[in-house]
Amino acid sequence: MNNEKELTREKNESVVTLPAKAEQETPRILLSATDAYVSDRMKSQPNELSGVDVRVEDKTDPSKHRLSLPDEMVPFEKKYTFKWLMKNKQNLDYACDVRGWVLVNRTYFPGLPRHLFSVNGSIERGDAILAFIKREIAERMRREPSEKSHNMVQGTLGKHKDDSRYYSPDSGTSDREGKDVVQI
Repeated sequence: MNNEKELTREKNESVVTLPAKAEQETPRILLSATDAYVSDRMKSQPNELSGVDVRVEDKTDPSKHRLSLPDEMVPFEKKYTFKWLMKNKQNLDYACDVRGWVLVNRTYFPGLPRHLFSVNGSIERGDAILAFIKREIAERMRREPSEKSHNMVQGTLGKHKDDSRYYSPDSGTSDREGKDVVQI
């Protein structure tokens, strides 16, 4: 019984032999979500080298970046601003809960083709997931750092404006005789 387990049974004085599975699967212990993902990827790969040799050619435009907005989303850019978010819990929580970004899905854009959406219903590219927000809100968010920086600079420059203990350099716009001097 060389590595095969044989099952026998007698039926009307005849013996029927059935071969058992040649390879018996051993239980696997997966320690993390990454291990489970890698295991699933391994199962979905081709079983033979001939399956690896067959590949469908991808027709991509070399002038277009991989994270460019899909062409089907361009008509919505007049009303909404789109952004790729890193697909980790902390980043998604901050972007959605604090900043107000909404993940793109078929509920909000039912007319988009199905091929754009992944299994979880969102548009993904690698570790990035597409989100959107109203255009006016996005423009205000983009202005915030500039306004904050401007206010800090103005606050620093004007902090000791009227205090006689601090030196205030001459701006160079006028000389002592009252003539205007242009600084270049």
